[in-house]
Amino acid sequence: MDASILTDAGFAPLDEADWRKLAEKALKGANFEATLVSRSDDGLAIQPIYSRREGAAPLAHGHADTPHAGGAWTVNQRRDDADLARARAQMADDLENGATGASLVFRGSAAAHGTGIAAGSEIAFRKTAAARAAAPFSLRLEAGFADRALATTLAHALADAGAQTAPVHFGLDPFTAALAGGRAESNALTSLAKELIGFGFYGSVLNADGRLAHNAGASETLELAIIAAALAESLRLLDAAGLAPEDIFAATSLSLAADQDQFLTTAKMRAARLIHARMQAACGISEQKPAHIHAETSWRMLTRRDPETNILRNTIAVFSAGTGGADEITVLPHTLALGLPDPLARRIARNTQVVLITESNLAHVADPAAGAGGIEALTEGLAEKAWEIFTGIEKTGGLSAAIASGTVQAMVEAARAARKARPIVGTTLFPLKDERPVTVLGPLDEMAAAGLRPVLLVDCVEAA
Repeated sequence: MDASILTDAGFAPLDEADWRKLAEKALKGANFEATLVSRSDDGLAIQPIYSRREGAAPLAHGHADTPHAGGAWTVNQRRDDADLARARAQMADDLENGATGASLVFRGSAAAHGTGIAAGSEIAFRKTAAARAAAPFSLRLEAGFADRALATTLAHALADAGAQTAPVHFGLDPFTAALAGGRAESNALTSLAKELIGFGFYGSVLNADGRLAHNAGASETLELAIIAAALAESLRLLDAAGLAPEDIFAATSLSLAADQDQFLTTAKMRAARLIHARMQAACGISEQKPAHIHAETSWRMLTRRDPETNILRNTIAVFSAGTGGADEITVLPHTLALGLPDPLARRIARNTQVVLITESNLAHVADPAAGAGGIEALTEGLAEKAWEIFTGIEKTGGLSAAIASGTVQAMVEAARAARKARPIVGTTLFPLKDERPVTVLGPLDEMAAAGLRPVLLVDCVEAA
C-alpha cells in the first residue's frame, strides 16, 4: 500500500459549508459554538476551520539585513552570570556553537529574573567589544533605566574597539522601570537617546517592551498596547527634541514575549508589525520600514516542577516567534526558574534555535503564515483590540500617566487573576510523581520586586 490509495479513493472536494454539516452531524446535537469555538484571553473567537486568505501579502522583516546571522533571525544567548570569567567562557562557547548574538543582562533589569551581571562590572564591556571587533555578532543591553549610564559606557567601548559592523541594541526604556514600581524618568531619555543615536551604530537605541507586562499576566493585546503606548510617548519626547519620526522609528526595537500558544504567538508578532506600520502611517511616513522585533521566550510559562517540559514550551515558542517574523530571539534556559543555568541548559537553549534554523530551515521563508486564514484573522483581531486599548491609554495622557494612575497595573492584575484560575496540562492536571534532580550554578536572587510581580506556572499550581 502506498500514497496512491488516497488519490484512488476519490474523495469529493468539500467547501466550508459542507464541512460544517459533517461536523454538526458528528457533534450529535452538541452546540457547535460551545464545543468547537475557543476564545483567547482577550475574547477573540478562534474558529475550528478557516478559508485561505487570498491575496495576502507577506509582512516584511529585517532578516536579509543581518549578514552576521546568515540571513536568519539573530540567535541570542543571555550573558547573565555575575562571575565574569565564567561568563566570558560561556559567551565564547555560545558564539562558537551557533549563537549569533548576545544579551548583556544586568542585575535589576526586567529581564534578569534573579540573575544578572552586577553594576560596576563595566570593565567587561571592553573585552566584549574586542571580541565583537574580531568576529561581529549582535549585542543587546538589558539594564534597568536607573543604570542607563551603562549604555554610553558600552557605546564608547564599542567605538574605541572599532566594533561597529554588527547590530547593537541599547534598550533604553524608562517605562518598564515605572511599571515595575520605579519612576519613569522619561525626561532623561531625550538627551541620552540623541547622544547614542549620534554614534551611528546599526541597530536600535530605544526599546518598547511588553515582556514585564506579559510575565506579570497581561493578555496579548494588552502587551501590544503597552508597546504601542511606549513607542508613542518616545515619539512625542524625541519629536519635541528635534528628531524626525523616521529616525525615531528606526532607532526603536520592540520586545515581545513568546509563549507556548503557537498560533497566538505567531499572530502577536505579526500584529506588532501591523501596529508599527499603522503608527508610521499616522506620522505621515511614506517609505515605511519594518519593525525590529526581539522575542524572548516567556518567563511566566516556565515551571519549577518537571522543568524538562520547559524545553518543549520553549521549542513551540521559538517556532512561533520564528514563523511570526521575529528578527532576534532569546531563549530562557529551561532551568532558569530554579537557579543560574548550567552549561547543558544553556546549550539546549541555544540549540533550540539552531536546529530550527539549520535543520528545519525555518528562516528560509518570509512570513510563512501569510494567507493562512486562521493566523490572518488572529493577527487582525489582536491588532485591532490592541489599538483600541492603546488609544484608551493615550486618552488618559499617555503611558506614563496611565502607569502613574495605576490604570495599566490594574489591567494587568485583572488579566493575571483570570489566568491563575486555569488548569495547566502537565503541571496541575498530570504532575510528575517524583521530581528528578536539576543542576544549576547558583541560586536566584528572589528579593521581592516592587510593582508588577512576574508569575510562574508554579504560582498557578499553588493557586489551583
